[in-house]
Amino acid sequence: MDEMKKTENCGEAEEGKKKEENGSAGQTEKEKKGKRKRKKKKSLWKLMKKHKAASFIICLLLVCLLVVGGTVGSILWGLYGDSVGIVDPEDVDPTAKDVQIAREDQKDEDVVNVLLVGSDTRDPNAELGRSDTMMLVSLNKAKNKASVISFLRDTLIEIDGYGQSKLGHTFAYGGVGLTINTINKQFDLDVQDYIVINFENLVGIIDQLGGIKVNLTEEEAAYYREHGMPDIQSGYVTLTGSQALAHARNRSLDNDFGRTRRQRAVLYGIYNKVMEMKDPAVVLSLINYCMTQVSTNMSVTELYSIATDVLGMDHLTTQQAAVPKEGTYTFGTYEDMSVVEIDLEANKEYIKGLLY
Repeated sequence: MDEMKKTENCGEAEEGKKKEENGSAGQTEKEKKGKRKRKKKKSLWKLMKKHKAASFIICLLLVCLLVVGGTVGSILWGLYGDSVGIVDPEDVDPTAKDVQIAREDQKDEDVVNVLLVGSDTRDPNAELGRSDTMMLVSLNKAKNKASVISFLRDTLIEIDGYGQSKLGHTFAYGGVGLTINTINKQFDLDVQDYIVINFENLVGIIDQLGGIKVNLTEEEAAYYREHGMPDIQSGYVTLTGSQALAHARNRSLDNDFGRTRRQRAVLYGIYNKVMEMKDPAVVLSLINYCMTQVSTNMSVTELYSIATDVLGMDHLTTQQAAVPKEGTYTFGTYEDMSVVEIDLEANKEYIKGLLY
């Protein structure tokens, strides 16, 4: 399949080259390059507008790379050109801060997995906080589907070097590396890439957008009216950055499942707002700001490749899910902590079915 795609792309490139040569008499080489860049930008922008069902990873980060020209590309490369190293499992020290990601063989070359981690660090002097959000964003290129899977932070899990504890504690114990290593080992996955954002930074991003629309239940709206948002109504409402952050963190109404659903709603609200924007220059300005608010071990080339794969797909389907699966867990207590005890094998199979 890949070879066929390459052949088709080469043929299209040759045909486009001939057309450009025939119509570019008298132009300087600089003018020709500028023209090619503008054509590429327009084409990619149309792809963005066409595929509004793309996954969150595009909305927050990758969408910007579809309209990137040389200048912005250079800026992003300067920010994110270096990658965090991946090491062999036996070389990982589980007791160290910022544990390195253990190398895993890719289980399926058509499936790309990226872990999105939202940190709840609220002390500016603290190096690491707990992970408030853990979402696996997966792209299956062979089946034209994108999946967003939330892992509950209260899941009781075995952590190398620490015994049993909450999955959300891995970030505080060893950074995103320990989080990824734990998820890979316990759920039989092959995640190697990540994007980390401090959820406090979402406030600025959402305010830059002018707020986002989120569909609130009557129960949620009533709760917010009682807690400092007297004008909030149910249905689709526009939330400010601070309101959206409060919504994403809210677990008072139900449990961690409800909170992860609200987090996904906020993230998709950001995506939908970006997709409503019509001026590529405004999008570039926004995404340039967003890129300064996150950390990742992926290069610009890798990000661009994923974005291009997704937006080049026809009939892309998306799905959202939470782990553990309904019926495979119980609420309990472990060492005075409220935890979610899960059927690990059942959830391994559940994830496998979603991704592959």
